[in-house]
Amino acid sequence: MTNHPDTDRDSTVGEAVYLGIDTSCYTTSVMFMDRQGRAVSEARRILKVKPGHCGLQQSEMVYQHTRNLPDLMEQAVGGHRFRLLGIGVSSRPRPLADSYMPAFLAGHGLARSLAALYRVPLWEISHQENHLEAALWSAGGPRADRFLFLHASGGTTDLLLAERAEGRYRLTPAGASSDLHAGQF
Repeated sequence: MTNHPDTDRDSTVGEAVYLGIDTSCYTTSVMFMDRQGRAVSEARRILKVKPGHCGLQQSEMVYQHTRNLPDLMEQAVGGHRFRLLGIGVSSRPRPLADSYMPAFLAGHGLARSLAALYRVPLWEISHQENHLEAALWSAGGPRADRFLFLHASGGTTDLLLAERAEGRYRLTPAGASSDLHAGQF
């Protein structure tokens, strides 16, 4: 049993943060951000592929994410005292109704559970949208409502038209690779 000596303290005390969780085909990631969008703490771990293998089966990804998440949460929380405001999680590969990949179940399950426990909002986005938001956050823009977005990820290499709509981005395919994806190279 993990010892948490601060459990008797008031849960409304602490730095107000949002939690982001992503369990992709390559990495388990957690990040805490403050209300101003500044990174407070983060932890990530690349999934382990056995030497000589070209990748992982989905069941192995889910297993590794399930093992990684508690360690990474403990690492990211560290000595902080957080007050959770909401949780964002990658729940599927692309922002399409039929987009599904088991690797996202581990993070999605944890996020839903924490949101229910702490009674905070849960925002589900796709891994592709997560890449876009992370790029905009780290680069500080563009601040335009419409622009082209080159998404080079493990399973996709797409040129997308990104258009801001209702606080999110609508992604419309403008082009895609027909042979190798970035992750296969």
